[in-house]
This record gives sequence, C-alpha cells and structure tokens, in this order.
Amino acid sequence: MSEKDQSFSMGRRWLVFSIVFIIGILSAYSMFKAPPLFSIIIPELGFTDENIGWVMSMFSIIGVVLAFPAGAILAKLGIKKSLIITAASLAIGSAIGAVASNVAILLASRFIEGIGMGLISVVGPAAIATIIPRAKQGLAMGIWSVWFPAGTVLAFNTAPALAAGLGWRSVWWVSAALCLATLVFALLCYSQPPAEKTEDGQTATGVTRKPDMFSIIMVAVAFMTWNAFNAGAISSFYPTFLADVHSMDPQASGFVASITNLCVLALGPISGIVSDKIGTRKGLLVFAFVGAIIFLTFGFSDNITLIYVFVIGFAFFSASCATGTFSIIPELTHQPEKIGFSMAIVAFLQNLGIVIGSAVFPVVAAGLAWNWNTASLAFCVPLAVVGLVCVVLVREKANRS
Repeated sequence: MSEKDQSFSMGRRWLVFSIVFIIGILSAYSMFKAPPLFSIIIPELGFTDENIGWVMSMFSIIGVVLAFPAGAILAKLGIKKSLIITAASLAIGSAIGAVASNVAILLASRFIEGIGMGLISVVGPAAIATIIPRAKQGLAMGIWSVWFPAGTVLAFNTAPALAAGLGWRSVWWVSAALCLATLVFALLCYSQPPAEKTEDGQTATGVTRKPDMFSIIMVAVAFMTWNAFNAGAISSFYPTFLADVHSMDPQASGFVASITNLCVLALGPISGIVSDKIGTRKGLLVFAFVGAIIFLTFGFSDNITLIYVFVIGFAFFSASCATGTFSIIPELTHQPEKIGFSMAIVAFLQNLGIVIGSAVFPVVAAGLAWNWNTASLAFCVPLAVVGLVCVVLVREKANRS
C-alpha cells in the first residue's frame, strides 16, 4: 500500500466529502434565497407577477446549457478546479446581484450563479464516487441527496430574517461571503484520494457491461418531471401561495415552505440505508411518484390542516426520489468512469425541469386567476404521472442479473 493510500483515512475522505457537500448546499441556497423575498424584489426592481419566475428560471437555464460541457470540464480540469470554479461563480454572481438596480442586472447575476448549479450537479456525484469507497456509497449518496433541500431550508429560514433587519441585498452579500469562504476551504483542504483498489490490487474500473442508456434516460426524464413540479413550482412559489391564500408573513411562509426539506435532511440518509437493506433503488422511485400524485391533489389547499399534512408527508417522497435517483444511476451505468456522462444527462434534464416549472407554473396559475390548487391539478399531477410511467419502465432487475 502506498503512502498516499495510507494517508487517506475514512476521516480524511469524509472531510473531502464535506467540501463537495457544502458547495452543493450553497448552490441550492444561492438559488432559493430569492423566492421568500419576491414580494420585496418585485416592486423595487420592476418585476411583475408574470415574469418574476425568470429569477428562478434564469438560474437554471445555464444548468441546462452546462450539463454536458460540465462533464468535459470535469475531465479536463479535474474535480478540485471544477469545484473552485463552482464556488467562484456563486460568489461573483451573488455579489453582482447584491448591487443590482434593475431586472436585467439581477437576471444576469442569476445566470452567473447558475454556472455553479450546472457544475455541481455533475461534479458532485462524480466526486463522491471517487472520494467514498463503494462499500459506503449508499450512505454517501443518501447524505449527498440532501444538498438541495438543505440549501432550500437554509434560504427559506434565513433570508426573510436577514431582509427584515438589513434589507434584501444583505442576503445576497451573505451568500457571496459564504461562497468565498468555501472557495478558500476548497483551495486549502481538497485533495483527491487514490483510486479504489480491488483485492488483486488493480484499479477498480467496473465491469465491462455497457451503460443501460434506456433506463438511465427514463430515470433522468422522471427526475426532470420531479424537479418541474417540486423545485420549479412548489419550492419557487409555495411561500407566495402561503402569503396569498393563508396571509402568512415572509418569515412564517418561508418556514412552512421549508418544513418538507427540513424533514428531508433526516430522511435522505435514512432512505439510503433502507434502500441498501431492501436491495432496490427503483422501489424508492416508484414510492416517490405514487405519493406525489396523491399529495399534489391537495398540496395548494385553502385548508391549513391539509397544508401541514402536505409539507410533512411530502418529505418522505422527496427523500426517496433524490436518493433513488443518485443511487440507481451508478448501477445502471456499470462503468464508474462513465458516471460523469450519465450524471450529465440527469443534470441536463433536472435543470430543464426547473426551468419549465418555474416559468410555466405561474403562467398556469395566473391563467386560472391564481387558483393555486387547480393549477397544481393541471400542471403538477400530470407531470408526476409521466414520472411514474418512466420509473416503472426502468430495468433494475435486468441490470443486476
């Protein structure tokens, strides 16, 4: 065993993992710091109810554009440099947004921040596959699966408080500072562990079977539909819905909207452990979409009791979908060196789903005179049905035989 092999204890591997995880959380925080403050940003910068969705969509468009180039960037520059570019884009974009004086500048800043989301969606899972040994991949991917909800929870609960005391621009400055600090952390502490070895000492390059592209695409399309209604519609507009229908102030609406993701922080790793125990990733995905179809029928109800049932219960499905997606892709790819490309497909459609959801859902809701629950029935539920059909078609057993 080489000196480098010996120097990379599991403790050090988890430290390196934490760098990737923190950058992922800050990517989601940068994205979702805006929705709790829409009511403030709209009049100050000149947005309208119809075009405010582009504050979220613009963030995701670059994720769509960068998904496949991100794989090439990763291969060319390596994981550490890719993570540094991610953190730098988040810091720079947030700083520009903090001084935005009109719609165009804020949207441009969101585009720059979106570079971080586009990169981390591909670089994150690929990095984890090289950092954590395969024996602990279920737990690692379960923890990784909560980067998105963790950032959302952080944004929904800190942004209103900061804005109330220091103005909405302070939220952007805090985001820039956190990203800059993480950039320094990555520069100082990130180092690449040696490739995992098999028992005979050869580098583990996986089996020779080709990736099951049909199943990978089915999972990716399902994840696209999930992000269209979950990230694009629910996460982006739930605070606005709660303020409009249930008369909650920004702090209260941000907290209630974050309950789902708050629960996911615990349920994500648990779902990964459960998936390892029962031996299925597809089962998690089927469970997630069946539950979503049922819960989305009352997710935007004018009954406050149903709202709390929704935000708590939906957490089980959200955790299952994220963990199932990130865990099943390596199994369907077969060859570890090609996981980056498979994740690029997932990231491309994931970000496309967010773009579609955040741009189309407010138009549907506005066209229905802001009848939020009817908008969910017309937009969110059909997407969940499409997602369920896709995951049913995934050939998990065939790929394990």
